[in-house]
Amino acid sequence: MLLSDLFQTSSESIVRNKSRSLLTVLGIVIGIAAVILMLSIGQGAQAYVLSQVSELGSDLVFIEPGSGSQEGGPPSPFIEQTVTTDDVKELRRLGPFSFVSSVLISTAAVDAEEESVFTDIAGVDEHQLEVFPADIISGRFIENDDVESNARVAVLGYSIAEDLFGDQDPVGMRVTVKNLSVRVIGVLGVQGTKFFSNLDKRVYLPVSTVQREIMGVDYVSYIAAKAMGNVEDAKDEARAILRDSHNLDNPEQDLAKDDFQVSSQSDAVEIVGAVGFALTLMLSSIAAISLVVGGIGIMNIMLVSVTERTREIGLRKAIGATEREILQQFLLEAVLLTFAGGIIGILLGVGGSYLAATGISRFVDGWSLVIPPVVVVLAAAVSTIVGIVFGYYPAKRAARLDPIDALRYE
Repeated sequence: MLLSDLFQTSSESIVRNKSRSLLTVLGIVIGIAAVILMLSIGQGAQAYVLSQVSELGSDLVFIEPGSGSQEGGPPSPFIEQTVTTDDVKELRRLGPFSFVSSVLISTAAVDAEEESVFTDIAGVDEHQLEVFPADIISGRFIENDDVESNARVAVLGYSIAEDLFGDQDPVGMRVTVKNLSVRVIGVLGVQGTKFFSNLDKRVYLPVSTVQREIMGVDYVSYIAAKAMGNVEDAKDEARAILRDSHNLDNPEQDLAKDDFQVSSQSDAVEIVGAVGFALTLMLSSIAAISLVVGGIGIMNIMLVSVTERTREIGLRKAIGATEREILQQFLLEAVLLTFAGGIIGILLGVGGSYLAATGISRFVDGWSLVIPPVVVVLAAAVSTIVGIVFGYYPAKRAARLDPIDALRYE
């Protein structure tokens, strides 16, 4: 039988049994669409996190509490808070850094006249803008005198200034932060979202004021320092300084014995890559189960098809069709069905990924649609392979039918 005749015969059989064909491809459609959608969301999440990490700056070093062997992330509330402003002073005095800034993060209600919002509060010092650059559109930023005197002053992010004061310039006005009345001395320009935090919704106060007047603590959430030379060398020097500052006996430089973590952008990228790979692997495994289930469905329905068409198979063999031709016909039917299912699944997966990315981007600034082309090609290839693997047994069974028994089949 010519290849063109084989295609025609298989296509006619598929079209003749529309309902059965639709049920056959449904599992593959769902599986392929799930593969593309899940991988698109996973890759989109990884790209988003990497974009946030890249904005940190490749010359920045971060010091936060916790064992040095732990892998990044924000400090846990259950970890002993060991990083203080004394560490900041030591790093400024001895470290290879051009700027060192301390940050203490909290949340609180901020009230102004009749407006009230619950938002992030950042206790910072005079070097904050050298480490994390931002424009000042009105007034000034926090200075050393403010930190030294525990001044009750605040700098507002762009959006929080609009929420509380509308079109008015808030400089000189007063706001209440967790029952503490402070005077607004400046407003920052638009910064957007960086590392999962909307900086435009943040209120900045002197770190000493947040420590004593708002939180009643003597530690800071983390220290950010701008390295002057090689970042890895700067990290090693920072560890040595902090071990001495914390009176740690650690001559073997075992990170697990440290009560602090020192990290950089490259560490964060490495962690994100590992997490992204694990997420992709997990999502792929879940989607692969869908494909296997779809493949089993194809095999079952093809077996039913063989039973229903037993007399047709017997008649074809009686007029000269060989086992190989019968095998090729049924196998080609399975491949055509799964390939068609793969194409439909790709279209649904791409469409679903677009809708998902559009929906997520409304809540997460900077989220983008990511569909690796290799995933689409792989999806089409996998659907064809599934058709061959799960269609072979029914096709082989049809090819082995005895023509006499097949013609007698009722």
